[in-house]
Amino acid sequence: MDNRDLNEYFNTVYADTLPAVTRYVISKCGNILDSEDILQNIYARFFSRIKKKGYSDIESAEAFLINIAKFECKNYFGILKKKNKTSSFSDYSEEQMVEIEAEMSRGDKNLEDVLCNELLARQIFDDITSGDPEIGKIFYMHFALDMKLDQIAAELEMNLSSVKNKLYRTIERQKRKFNI
Repeated sequence: MDNRDLNEYFNTVYADTLPAVTRYVISKCGNILDSEDILQNIYARFFSRIKKKGYSDIESAEAFLINIAKFECKNYFGILKKKNKTSSFSDYSEEQMVEIEAEMSRGDKNLEDVLCNELLARQIFDDITSGDPEIGKIFYMHFALDMKLDQIAAELEMNLSSVKNKLYRTIERQKRKFNI
C-alpha cells in the first residue's frame, strides 16, 4: 500500500469522523483534557491498524472508530478507576452519588444511543442505496425530503402501488437484516 494513499485515506476519515467521534468521547467523560487524550489514542490506534492491515475491509470508518472509542474509554477509565481505587458505589462521595443518580434518572436520550441509532440509520441507508437505484430514490425522497408517496410516484413516473410495494418490502427486508 502506498503511503500517500494511506495518508490521504486517514486525513479524509479524520476530517469526516472527528465531530462524531469527539461527541461520543465527550459524552463518556466530563473532562476535556481526558477526552483529548482518548481522541489521540483512538486515531493513533486507527492509523496503526490501517497501516498494518489496510482499510479495504472497513465498511464504515465512523462505526469502526466508535468501536475503538468504546474500547479506549473503557480502558482509560479502567486505569483511572484502579488509580483512584473506586470499585463500588460505596466508594463514591455523597456528592458523586447525587450526580450519578441525577444522570441515571434523566429522561433525555443518551448520546451513545443517539449515535448508535444514527450509525444504524446510515448503514441501512447505505444498504438500500447500494441495490436498486429506484428504491434508493424512493427512500431518499420519502424520508429525507419528506415527500408523500403519491408525489414520489408522480416524480419518478411510477404507479403509486409500485412505490408502496418497493418501500414497504424494503422496510421489512431491512428489519430482518438488521434485527430491528
